[in-house]
Amino acid sequence: MDSGYSNDTVAKVGRALGQVVTIQQIYTQEVQSVGTDDEKERLTSQAEQSAVQAIQQQGLSISEYNAVVTAADTDPDLEQRVLAAVPTEG
Repeated sequence: MDSGYSNDTVAKVGRALGQVVTIQQIYTQEVQSVGTDDEKERLTSQAEQSAVQAIQQQGLSISEYNAVVTAADTDPDLEQRVLAAVPTEG
């Protein structure tokens, strides 16, 4: 199945996805360590803003990013292309 997404777009989504996952992991740990609902809300809001920035820094709109990620859920070939573009640390 040809998803119609260019290699450049897929690469950008992969890089953004790597950053978004890292942001989610960091903030999830922080949210679990705070006691008040206000603090949890503040951290959740910061995490969302950081994720949006990571996506936009790749030159993508939120809708473009979401469209590719959603399409990858039902297209194994696209999913592999996106995952292959996620930077690995090391």
